[in-house]
Amino acid sequence: MLNIALVSRWHVHADDYAKEAMENPMIKVQAVWDEDQARGEKWAEELNVRFEKDLDALLADQTIHAVIVDTPTSDHERIITKAASYGKHIFSEKVLGLTVEECRRIFEAVDEANVSLMLSLPRLTAGYYLHAQEVLDEGLLGKLTMIRCRTAHNGAVPFDGSPNGWLPDHFLKKEGTGGGALIDLGAHPIYLTNRLAGEVKNVSARYSHLFNDEVDDQAVVLAEYASGALGVIETGFISGGYFALELHGTEGVYLIQDEDVRYKSSLVNNGEWISSPSLPADLPSAMQQWVNEILHGIQPSITREDMIQLTRVNELASQSNLKPSKSST
Repeated sequence: MLNIALVSRWHVHADDYAKEAMENPMIKVQAVWDEDQARGEKWAEELNVRFEKDLDALLADQTIHAVIVDTPTSDHERIITKAASYGKHIFSEKVLGLTVEECRRIFEAVDEANVSLMLSLPRLTAGYYLHAQEVLDEGLLGKLTMIRCRTAHNGAVPFDGSPNGWLPDHFLKKEGTGGGALIDLGAHPIYLTNRLAGEVKNVSARYSHLFNDEVDDQAVVLAEYASGALGVIETGFISGGYFALELHGTEGVYLIQDEDVRYKSSLVNNGEWISSPSLPADLPSAMQQWVNEILHGIQPSITREDMIQLTRVNELASQSNLKPSKSST
């Protein structure tokens, strides 16, 4: 049994992770800490567990084996390295750190403490991604030439009674977030394209502030991969919920549009579309992989390379967006 503490309810997925932990027979939620004491006390009461206002006291508790960290993203390095120094295993929400150097310092702290670190990158466990990877690896698309991935929702679209949409207000502020749509929702298309297309060579990005939020409410990234393939990564908080993944190669095309999966290849089925192919079963969730590693020593499929390359693309995109664009005269 893994006794855990929940560290902050700041992130929009904190409740989801708390629910998953409470439903896992190998996890027992024992306590809550939050940088916002009132929010933390309310959460602890809802979950019927104790609230600890002193983070060091919580982490010093030898009966707590691990923590789920959903603090502001800008606090990840400080909180995660502190938890590691107390010998706690750590589960957190993307992104791991705001810079590659932050990620490396986190890895060093985790290695020194010999604890497990997991980042929730859920689409890497999905059957549709596993199938796309299989089709690509089997050469059915030939040489990959272009990849496009989009994840979007309408969380920042104003509506009556909520001028900032259904996302919490702090998600659209510079303080704490490290960014907006790209660093949060855009993580999904970034880590998927990283896995499928390989090493990123160059990145160019543009961010939008359509509703004048402090952080980007939509963004587009153009990536060039070491293989020569090009990638288009799209995300936003201001359009209808939608997921799309396109792989284009010299011998075929692979398309995912929400739940619809289809592909065609000159090498199979006379080059005709194959619709609704049988997909592999999903892998265990990121949290279950974390538990399996801690309790049974099973190597997770989500890796440190996934974590650090996610931050790397975000860091390069942010630097690119800050460069002034050239206009013709």
